Amino acid sequence: MRLLQNFIARITDKEVDLINKARIQMLVFLLVAYFLFGLSLVLAYSYTNQVPQMMRACVISGFSALLFVMLYCFNSWRIISHFILMLITILGVWANLLFFVKGVNAATLQYIWLASALGFYMHGNKWGWIYTILNIIPVLIDAMFSKGYFFLNNGAQVIARPIYIYVLVFDFFAIAFLHYYFFKAFNKNIITLTETKNQLNDINQRLNIKVDEIKKLSNARMSFLSTMSHELRTPLNGVVGLTNVLLLQEPRKDQEETLSVLKFSAENLLSLVTDILDFNKLESDTVELERIPFNLSELVENIYASTRLKASEKYLEFRIEVADQLKAVNLMGDPTRLTQVLLNLLNNAIKFTEKGSVRLICSVADITNKDLKVRFSIEDSGIGIEVNRQQEIFEDFIQASSSTNRNYGGTGLGLAIVRRVLKLHHSVVEVESVIGKGTKFTFDIVYHYQDKIEVAHGSSVVTSDHNSLSEMRILVAEDNVVNVMVIRKTLNRVGINPAVAENGREALSMHLENNYDLILMDLYMPEMDGYEATRKIRQIEDVVKSAIPIIALTATVNNQVEDDVKAVGMNGYLSKPFHANDLFAELRKYAN
Repeated sequence: MRLLQNFIARITDKEVDLINKARIQMLVFLLVAYFLFGLSLVLAYSYTNQVPQMMRACVISGFSALLFVMLYCFNSWRIISHFILMLITILGVWANLLFFVKGVNAATLQYIWLASALGFYMHGNKWGWIYTILNIIPVLIDAMFSKGYFFLNNGAQVIARPIYIYVLVFDFFAIAFLHYYFFKAFNKNIITLTETKNQLNDINQRLNIKVDEIKKLSNARMSFLSTMSHELRTPLNGVVGLTNVLLLQEPRKDQEETLSVLKFSAENLLSLVTDILDFNKLESDTVELERIPFNLSELVENIYASTRLKASEKYLEFRIEVADQLKAVNLMGDPTRLTQVLLNLLNNAIKFTEKGSVRLICSVADITNKDLKVRFSIEDSGIGIEVNRQQEIFEDFIQASSSTNRNYGGTGLGLAIVRRVLKLHHSVVEVESVIGKGTKFTFDIVYHYQDKIEVAHGSSVVTSDHNSLSEMRILVAEDNVVNVMVIRKTLNRVGINPAVAENGREALSMHLENNYDLILMDLYMPEMDGYEATRKIRQIEDVVKSAIPIIALTATVNNQVEDDVKAVGMNGYLSKPFHANDLFAELRKYAN
């Protein structure tokens, strides 16, 4: 019995379907049973000298053994089951009708039931009906032409009654076994499927709980990063702002060098904080591209102005080239995100280039009546990137080599941010690089375009006379002493001496009592925050006071803040640390 179980296990090892496993097991048991049954009949018929019956028993036993070996060697159970069904049909039903019985008796009916049941159980509906019809047809023909419809005796070839009863009993048990075993396997399969379904439901419930926990964790992480960003940007605002103020006060050369290092370090730290926050916003798919007009030539000039100093400090040749066709039109898109991509790539190019040149080339790759495909190329003569690392550098927190971070620093997020922002533009960046000779990054972005008009840019370098701002009356609502100092000194540069309120309640009171042209409003203050103060100002009955321009100033940077300040009625938004020219550009909008 153990040998038979090992044999079945070997054959069913590669089967996944539980029903097919049951079919193979059922087939093995039938072959073994009919082999032994055939042998017993051979002995019985030889004893009673029934030669034709003995020959049929030999065929049954021999074919059972042969099919058993074939099943072991080739594992083709479907073909073997067809052989068995044909043997039952030919040797059991047709042979009885034409030779052994010459009519329909109990044994003939048993073979019909056996073939029909085995056909359905082994091969399904189609073959089940085919074998049923093949076995029923001779019975119907016999019923049409014979006088006797059915009898229980032996028929033409008389056999001993004990042997005949033995055959009937065996066939009945074979039919019963088919039904029992198949439905046992069927029920087991149903129970297994039900248990599996319940397990899957349980797993799904646990997965849903885990997903909710991950979402909460992600939200908590975003909240933490937003809070940390606010907490880091607030002191950085003081450091960067006051450093800029000191640099404008004509310091001694040694002081200027120290202040420049201080400014560089603070801005580098600010860049790292901004990268981490931007990366998390892009990772959470909360970023949507703006669609506003901008002039690419002006944008690139501003980028050049902000990165030129870094290149000159390393004595690099730094050039920008913008096609004339691009200078003559305004593009419709997101200048902030494009600036982010170009700055990341240019800063990387400058960082990894010790001598030689860095170039930014903006050309027209294709143009139609409405759309213009701009090709951006950033080339450098730096250290280069190994071929097998050229795609890895765009992965999160990955740099070109383990020595890169030691030698050059950085979080490894810059290029990951580039890839994610370009994905929002339906674009990808291509890399060409040779170790020791340099690297070239290229990407295309499709923009709608229009004839050039004047476009205001908060990030533009303002060269207009500051005298137009000197008469503005500004109220600053800010609770941080350092930030107040930075804002006051920055505004003093253009002749503005602002009034200061320490919280939103005081700002509201001062606004009601005095006349101001604009309010710079911090969002998070004690007693009353900037949101609530703005709501109350917008509810003032005096239409002039209720319409005063309010610019939000905050160290918290995320998409929700921008939406929130607009929702309460603020007119603009500047993040800390802010560039002085950005602040002056906002003030100039309301100077008149």
